[in-house]
Amino acid sequence: MRNFSPFQQLFVAAFLLPSTILVAQNEPTKPDFEARVYQNNGNIYVQKQLPLYLKFSTEPNGTNYDLKSKSTPEYTDPMYLDTEGINYIRSKWAVDKNTKKTIQPQQEVLYEIYADGIAPKSSTSFSGAPKYNNGSTQFYGKGLKVDITSRDGVSGVEHIHFSKNGDAYAKYTTSLSFDGDKAHRLYYFANDNVGNAEQSRSNAFSVDISAPKSSHEIVGIVHNGNIIAPSTKFKLSSNDALSGVRKVLYSYDSRNENNYPGYPVTANYLSDGEHTLKYHAIDRVENDENMQNFKFYLDKIAPVISVEVQGDQYATSSRMFVSSRTKINMTATDNKAGVESIQYKVDANTYSTFSSAFTLPTTNGVRNISYYAVDNVKNRTSSNTVASAMGNKQVYMDNRPPTTGISYSSPKFFDRDTLFINSKTNVILRSSDNASGVQTINYTVNGGAATTYSAPFQIPNEGNHSIKFRATDRVNNVEQEKESKVFVDNTPPIIHHNFSIQPIGNKSKKGETVNIYPNYTRLYLGATDKHCGTDKITYSMNGGEFYEYSSPYTLDVSEVKRFGKNKFYTVVVRAEDKLGNQSEETINFYVGE
Repeated sequence: MRNFSPFQQLFVAAFLLPSTILVAQNEPTKPDFEARVYQNNGNIYVQKQLPLYLKFSTEPNGTNYDLKSKSTPEYTDPMYLDTEGINYIRSKWAVDKNTKKTIQPQQEVLYEIYADGIAPKSSTSFSGAPKYNNGSTQFYGKGLKVDITSRDGVSGVEHIHFSKNGDAYAKYTTSLSFDGDKAHRLYYFANDNVGNAEQSRSNAFSVDISAPKSSHEIVGIVHNGNIIAPSTKFKLSSNDALSGVRKVLYSYDSRNENNYPGYPVTANYLSDGEHTLKYHAIDRVENDENMQNFKFYLDKIAPVISVEVQGDQYATSSRMFVSSRTKINMTATDNKAGVESIQYKVDANTYSTFSSAFTLPTTNGVRNISYYAVDNVKNRTSSNTVASAMGNKQVYMDNRPPTTGISYSSPKFFDRDTLFINSKTNVILRSSDNASGVQTINYTVNGGAATTYSAPFQIPNEGNHSIKFRATDRVNNVEQEKESKVFVDNTPPIIHHNFSIQPIGNKSKKGETVNIYPNYTRLYLGATDKHCGTDKITYSMNGGEFYEYSSPYTLDVSEVKRFGKNKFYTVVVRAEDKLGNQSEETINFYVGE
């Protein structure tokens, strides 16, 4: 600074002219600050651009006289301070106020005056909140506090001013808070005590206090909205409109959380049953979403199928015999999702959807029936067979009835187109079946009540008879009825005898009167049978053995053994037909001279 000549009792007054700081673009209108003099703690601070007019007085309240410079008039009236900070208005040597002499050692008289032409410098600090910069935007999370500090090297800071998002400037007194999800622009500046105002500064940033919003998508098989298959996966999506999603975390039930990898995740390692998918997202300024919960049921169990053979059936150790009337019924139950379908096939046919009990192809032989079931989340049973379900018994279609035959034991006789039997003849029914086997044989005689055959039977009544019979196998295949006709002949032959001469008298023996014949008489025997004919005639004389009467045309009894004279005779004659029906007649007589 230029040195001035000393003046005794010099009083200097500074007159300040107004000065304005320009308003920065896109900010609210800044207040005007007048350049001025500021005194503090005995110091005088002058806005550096203010002109100074120097005056002096010889008395404290006396007349002021302008101080003029003849040597540098072009730099005075007014003069300007050149040095930022302390400047001096000085007198050459100091004079003692009492003696009015220069003090020793010599010392300048200095009037300190501070020139302040530099505005304060302000800065902001952000604290209390997480932050993230995406390369173009600075984001802050919850709890953000912004502090503005300012420094001035000379007169000191008078005020700090701020504006939020274009609002009118206000004086800064305490930390600033910013709430709400939005972009902010903070304008701020400070002015010092002599009216220097700094150029406005600004911070552009966004406050993000909202957590991301996440959702899930079921990828794959789902039934009724929340029953899933082992193959089903969960796809998680999250959106954050401001700072963006930093990570998505998920877990099942009470398991530890995992970072979502960005592609659908499985739940197939969980057990069958109810579970909860838990997930939440955290954005880049640590806003943590409330836990999202999705309850679901993981159905890992395939249906259970029951097979029922309905109707005709007969089981052996290795086979289950069925008929064309037999039906196969299938039912399935499922623990959760429910049964979607039962699929079945017979032999080499393709699978069909089961809807109701079905019959089997009627071709005799083994039938292979396979089946499986699928539930509503595609859990599939392994293929099984009805044979396996029946205890490893082959399913055998038996569509042929038994074959039954009839036979007759002796006695029997067939002549012309008629079979003759008698009441002693056994009627025998025999039936065979090459598959399930014979269950029953039923027969009727002459249209009477049906009887179940169990053993050979006889027909007691004489005459023509019709025997109808048929067999049923163990799966109720019924044979076409058959008929056998027979004639029951229970009547023995009628015995005839004739003597060759008329009796010559009679005689009594034990109260019985018998005829008397001469000793040359002959006895002729014969027999007639109405139906099947006489087979043989035998006779016995006087209790002797029976002899066959073999020559009925020429032979008589007397030829075999001539009758003795004067003797009683008893001849027993027996006649037998072709069925063994036998008649007997006793002839008593007396042979005389």
